[in-house]
Amino acid sequence: MDYFAALGAGLLTGFALVVPLGAIGVLVIREGTTRGLARGIPAAAAVTSVDVLCCTAALVAGSVLAPLVAGWMPWPQVVGGATLVAIAVFGIIRTTRQPADAFVTGGVEGGPHGRRYALFFGLTASNPATLIYFAAVVTGLSSVASSPVTIALFVTGVAIASGVWQILLVAAGAALRWKSGARFRRVTSLVGNGAVAVLGAVMIAGAVF
Repeated sequence: MDYFAALGAGLLTGFALVVPLGAIGVLVIREGTTRGLARGIPAAAAVTSVDVLCCTAALVAGSVLAPLVAGWMPWPQVVGGATLVAIAVFGIIRTTRQPADAFVTGGVEGGPHGRRYALFFGLTASNPATLIYFAAVVTGLSSVASSPVTIALFVTGVAIASGVWQILLVAAGAALRWKSGARFRRVTSLVGNGAVAVLGAVMIAGAVF
């Protein structure tokens, strides 16, 4: 596979993974709504980091790692879903107790950048589907692993696609934050947390039943 083809394949693979909006995507949008663009970037960076690590792992040893991680099911999904539900419940409680003017400064979702990064990294990594997805793609594109350069270009394409999309999600949330009143932001926070809770419950149900 030539260099441009490897980069293009990485871009397409990355966008195919991240564009469908799931639980993590909803949480990333909520980061932008409640924390703003700059303070929501750590969440976007964390999601992209996991995507890049899973892609790299799949290229290096996907045929070995994917079945191993799949063998841990359903516990990664159960833990991930339970964490989403807990975050949603905590967010709803804080939203209902927060003074209305706190939404102007984004006080609902405080916390250091490093802590937000770690939180989103853990949530994203708890879902083994990302690794399995990349392992399946790499199996179909065996020529990607033909040289260190093509591997690096493929991973770079995935990183660009994931990073751009996650930042767009944060920016979309931030646009709602700055172009709406405090009451609207309170409502969107409640709706967003409710959606996250439902997605977490569905994730648990899908793993158990």
